[in-house]
Amino acid sequence: MNINGLFDGTATLRRAPSQSLAVLALLLLSCTANAQTVLPTDAAPKCIVQPDEFAKWFKSGSVASNGRVVPADGVVFASNSLCAFYKWSEQMFLWLTSPEGSGFVFSSPTFYAVSPADANNKRTLTPASPDRPFHLSARITQRGSGGQEVVFDSTGKIHDVVRPKGKLLTLDKAGQEVEVRRVESVRDGKPVLLDYAGKPIDLRAAPSGAPTLRGGDGATLSAQASTVLVNGRPSLVTMSGSVIDTEQGQAGGGVLIAAQNDSLVYYLLQVNNVFAYFKTGVQNGKISPVQTQFPTTQDLLDKVTTVARNAPPPHTLPPGQQIPDGKALAMEVKSSWIETKNLPNPGDYLTIDATVPTFTKTDTKWTFSGTDKVKLALVGMHVVGTAKGHPEMIWATFEHINNAPNAPYTYNTSNGPVAGPPAGPGPWLFSKTGASTGPITRRVTVDPTNPENFIAVSGQTIGATDVYRQNAWGTASTDVNFASNNTDIISINNSVLSKLMADDVRKKYLLIGAIWTINGQPPAPANHIGTNALANSTMETFLQGSSCLSCHRGNMLGSKPGPDGFSGGLSHIWDPIKPLFP
Repeated sequence: MNINGLFDGTATLRRAPSQSLAVLALLLLSCTANAQTVLPTDAAPKCIVQPDEFAKWFKSGSVASNGRVVPADGVVFASNSLCAFYKWSEQMFLWLTSPEGSGFVFSSPTFYAVSPADANNKRTLTPASPDRPFHLSARITQRGSGGQEVVFDSTGKIHDVVRPKGKLLTLDKAGQEVEVRRVESVRDGKPVLLDYAGKPIDLRAAPSGAPTLRGGDGATLSAQASTVLVNGRPSLVTMSGSVIDTEQGQAGGGVLIAAQNDSLVYYLLQVNNVFAYFKTGVQNGKISPVQTQFPTTQDLLDKVTTVARNAPPPHTLPPGQQIPDGKALAMEVKSSWIETKNLPNPGDYLTIDATVPTFTKTDTKWTFSGTDKVKLALVGMHVVGTAKGHPEMIWATFEHINNAPNAPYTYNTSNGPVAGPPAGPGPWLFSKTGASTGPITRRVTVDPTNPENFIAVSGQTIGATDVYRQNAWGTASTDVNFASNNTDIISINNSVLSKLMADDVRKKYLLIGAIWTINGQPPAPANHIGTNALANSTMETFLQGSSCLSCHRGNMLGSKPGPDGFSGGLSHIWDPIKPLFP
């Protein structure tokens, strides 16, 4: 395994077997032994898909169980309502998870797996294929536009994460080096650095008041306002030496374990063919004029097609042929998976076969010991893509109905706002305790001395974290559109799920929300539209206080970070991805 804890998954992919499910008219969802998110059936029908429209989503022209869906046509996308964006999201998810060969559309050559970054921070695109392995990661890290780890402070401001190499050291007043175990804050806001005995270190501070810090390699760590130290829990140490609690977010390195079967959560990152050829054409100077945003028009799609037709083997698109499913335009897809071993009702999930790491385990450390072939079940998916007038991309996310309970929420009926149904007691996939409130505690992180291993966070043992969706349908309770947005998402879910065939496994996945910007403008705090606090409980587990566009902003493609370190790009993988061909 490499430094990111990545592993190879085999390319043998197959759909979950069809299973006859008893449908309850009131719930629209099947009853199983698992806990499930219950959709209110009396939500005002603000966002619905008419039966004839839904039938046209299917390639055959009629609804079929686990049938092939075509992608939404991004070139003619009409952004005339909020509902249009939610329909786009639903159709794209059904397309991505449609059968294709022995697998799915996302596992077909339409999509490219994005490799982990190499020593030069470069990534390689590899077309998906039944005989080619995927790269998945057992951890997911929040990243800034330059690929750096980031964390949010309690005000929502974003900061770099600095990880010392080896030990974190400081000087005491006697000039002796002392190893720092963790950082704490006290009432006056000044940092308290604790040694391994848990005792405060009598610091030799810099003139600014900040402690003098360096890594085990001797490199000095500058305590700038954008420096985060990850020791125990993240702490932001400023130039003046004050420390700011960062409980709102969690820095990179976190590892999530499913509560119900103790499986690690694994992640897969992909882009589609339009993205891959567009990136290649832009970087190789084959698209004129120089592009500054992702494609949203037929004219630019035609230029991308020309790049594909002029590509050398094996990337060549035959003369006269269009890019397969090119009307989907440019897409990024990130998905999360757990093992099906000991998972109740594995037939309720889309599954793939993969090779995963094995560990020798203690309560506080998992040591990498080899690999094993397993079946993985899909638990979450980010669906991100461009459409006419929206080069900033539409950012949508989906979760399995058994993932985690919702925090309390309200929605609108024809008679006014009402409280959503209470969350069940569990067990949920990611919670043994059912409904919860307050912070979600991180228990596992990557061993800084050996990234192949996992260790318990200070004061914790390795195990499952009790997770809940802090914003049930992607909107914060403080938002003036809280009930209205929730009603939109509940309504579109009710509409789509009621029209899918009873034994369609995709009936088990819910749209949590989608976000985009006003008139396709570059993302900025004041121009977000849709569900503005969108997060996936399996991917942003510890960062649910912010949304996708909090980090994905700035340059409308993706480049090295700007002066503030974060305004460098919409896509965090755009810059490091190598072209398909010279």
